[in-house]
Amino acid sequence: MTFLFPSAFWLLGFLSLPIIIHILNRFKLRKVEFSSISLIEELKSSAIYTLNLKKILILLLRLLFIVSLILMFARPVTKGFIPGWFAAEQDASLVIIIDNSASMTASRNGKSFLDISKHEVMALLPNFKKETQVIISQTCPPKIVFNGLNISSDIRNSIKYIEPTNDYDNLWETINNVTLKEDIRGVIKECIVFSDFMHFPDSSFIEDFKFENNWKFYFMRHGKMDKNLGISNVSFLNRMKILSQLISIETDIKNTGLYNLENIPIELSFNDQRVGQVITEFKPDIGKSFLFQAYPIKDGILESVISLPQDDYLLDNKWYQTISIMDKINCGVIGPNSQDISLVEMVLQSIDPDASFLNISRIFQPKIKRLFLDDLDVVLIHNVEGISEKGVQDLESFLKKGGGVIWFHGGSSLEDFHSDLFSKLDFPTQEKMVTSGGGVFNTEVISDRSYFLQDLQKRTIEKELPEIFKYIKVATSPNHKVHWQLNNEDPLLLEISKGIGNIFYFSTLLNFGWTDLPIRGMIVPLLYRLLILTGTDEVNTAPVLINEPKIIDIKESYLNNSWQVVSPTGKTELIVPNYDKEIIKIAETNELGIYEVYNNGKHFTSFPTRLHYNEYPRQSIIEENLKSIFIKNNLRWIRIDEKFNKVFSETRHGKSLWKMFLILAIIFLLLETILSAPNTNKLKIENFDGS
Repeated sequence: MTFLFPSAFWLLGFLSLPIIIHILNRFKLRKVEFSSISLIEELKSSAIYTLNLKKILILLLRLLFIVSLILMFARPVTKGFIPGWFAAEQDASLVIIIDNSASMTASRNGKSFLDISKHEVMALLPNFKKETQVIISQTCPPKIVFNGLNISSDIRNSIKYIEPTNDYDNLWETINNVTLKEDIRGVIKECIVFSDFMHFPDSSFIEDFKFENNWKFYFMRHGKMDKNLGISNVSFLNRMKILSQLISIETDIKNTGLYNLENIPIELSFNDQRVGQVITEFKPDIGKSFLFQAYPIKDGILESVISLPQDDYLLDNKWYQTISIMDKINCGVIGPNSQDISLVEMVLQSIDPDASFLNISRIFQPKIKRLFLDDLDVVLIHNVEGISEKGVQDLESFLKKGGGVIWFHGGSSLEDFHSDLFSKLDFPTQEKMVTSGGGVFNTEVISDRSYFLQDLQKRTIEKELPEIFKYIKVATSPNHKVHWQLNNEDPLLLEISKGIGNIFYFSTLLNFGWTDLPIRGMIVPLLYRLLILTGTDEVNTAPVLINEPKIIDIKESYLNNSWQVVSPTGKTELIVPNYDKEIIKIAETNELGIYEVYNNGKHFTSFPTRLHYNEYPRQSIIEENLKSIFIKNNLRWIRIDEKFNKVFSETRHGKSLWKMFLILAIIFLLLETILSAPNTNKLKIENFDGS
C-alpha cells in the first residue's frame, strides 16, 4: 500500500489531544458523600474497574478515529504498476498498439472488437499527462498512425481512421519494432496492446525481443464471442474430379462461442447453386465433421462454397474453393514397345479402372523423331532411346501450349538425345548409370521443397517408399526443383517448369530390374497427382492467403491479350502480363472470396483466397505462456468490460482505499459516541434515591 499525499501524516500530532484530555480527566476530582465505608469498598472492586476500562476503550476509539481520518486524507492506494506520485514527476512515453487484423472484426453486442478497442483507447488517454509522448501503431499493415504529445488534436482522428482488414497481424513483431524505436524518450515507458492474443510468439521473436526493465506492458484482451460457428477445414476425399463422378467434400466445423447453437443450416453451393444442406446443432467448444457429396454442374472451373449463417465473426462462415473439372484427360504413353510400357499401363488402369477418366493413347517409338501431340493433355515417356531435333521442337511446342510431360529415363547414350533437349527444355544431362551392386538405394521425399509430395508422404507408411536397384545419375541446374532423392542425395524425381507446362523427370524406370516402385502402394496416388498437375489447371486455381500475390501461368500466344481480374466484391483491375516469365501476377488479393480472371473478356480461370490460419478463433494465450519472455513485474493482463477504464486506472496507480478509511472513521466515531454517552436511566434512579 502506498499514499498519494504522505504529507498528511503531519496531522498525526493531533493524536496527542485525546491522550492529554484523558490524563487531565484523571486529576479532576469530585467530592461525593457516602453514609458507609462499605459502599466505597464495593465500588472499588467493581464499578471503578469497569469505569476505568471504559475510559481506556473510549480513548482508543478516539485515537482510531483520528488515525482513520488522517489515513483517508493521505489517499492510500494499493500498490499499482506505476505510483501516481512517481508518474506525476517524470517524463513519460506511451505506446498504444491496436490490432486491426481479421480476427478483430469479431463483434460483441453489435460492435466489433476493433471499434471497442478504439473507443477504449480514447477513454484511456485522459488518464495520462498532457506532456506524455504518445505513439499509436496499427498492425495491418504495421504502421505508426500518430506520434506526438497527448494534447494534440490529431490524436483522435488518427485512432478513428484505423480501418479493419482481412489480413494477418504479426502482433509480436509489431510490439518489438515499435518499443525499440530510438525516439522514445520517456523515463516511464508504457505499452498498451489491444488484441485478442490468439497465437503464441514464434521462436524468432523470442530470440530477438528485448526491452528495458522500465517498460511496462498492459495486454488488453477481449473475451470469447457469444455466438460463433466457424469452418476450420475443407478437404476433397475423391481423387477424380470429373463430371461423371460425385465430388466428396469433408467439412470440419466448430463452435467457438459461449452459447449452444440449434437448427444451424450448413450449405454447399456449386457456381451459386445450392447442391447440399445439413441442419444440426452445436454445443460450445465442440466440433463436427460433415460429408457432402454432389455432382459437378459443368466442366471447366467449378466455384464451390461451404456456407454458415451469420454470427459474431463473419470471416470464418464461408470456405471458398475452385475446382478444375475435366471430362477427360487425354494421355499419351510413349515407349519403345508394348512390353516396356506394360507396367506404366498397369498403374494407369489402377488409377482409372473403368477408363471413364483417362483416354490413353499408345505410341511406339524407340527413338522419337516427330511428336504429334495436339490432341493430348499429358504425355508419359518411358525408356525412349533418343530424340531428334524435330522431336524436341514438337515437345517444346506442346509445353508452351500448357501440356505436361512425365519422363522416365533409361540407360540410353547421351549422344542419342539432341542437344536442344538440354539447352531449350533444360532437361538434366545424364552422367552415368549407377547400379546398387547387389544392395539397394533407399529414397526420401524432400518434404520442405515438394508442394505435391508432402501430403502423399503423410498418407503412406515408411515401408511404402521404394528401393532402387539402378538409376541414371544426372547433373541438375538451379532451374530444377528436386522433390525426391536417393539416400546418397542423387535426384530421383525433379520438376522442370517451361512456360505454363511442367516436366516431371524420373531418373529410373518403372521396371523391376530398376526399382520395386511399380508394386508399391504409393505409385498410384503419385502418378495420379502428376497427371492432374500436368493435365489440369490446379496450379492456377490453387488458393492463396489474403494479401499474398497470385501467379497465373498463361500461354505465349495469350501475352498480348487483354487481362482483367474481378474481385469478390466486383472490383475490376487490368493486369499487364510478365512477358519474360509468361505469367500474370495479381498483387491485390485483400478480399475474402473468389477472384475471376478474364482473357479478352472470356473467363480464363478463378482462384479463392484464404484467411490466415492464425485468424481463425481459438483459445487465447494466457499469462503463463509468456513467462519466458516478459518479466512478471512488467506485464499486466486486463480484460475489456464495462468497468475497463476504472480497472485500468486501479491497475496502473493502485486501487484507492480512502473510502474504506472514511467508513472506519465513522464506525469508530459512532462507537465512541455510544460508549461516552451518559446512562440516563441510571441518573434518574440516582436522583430519585438521592435523599
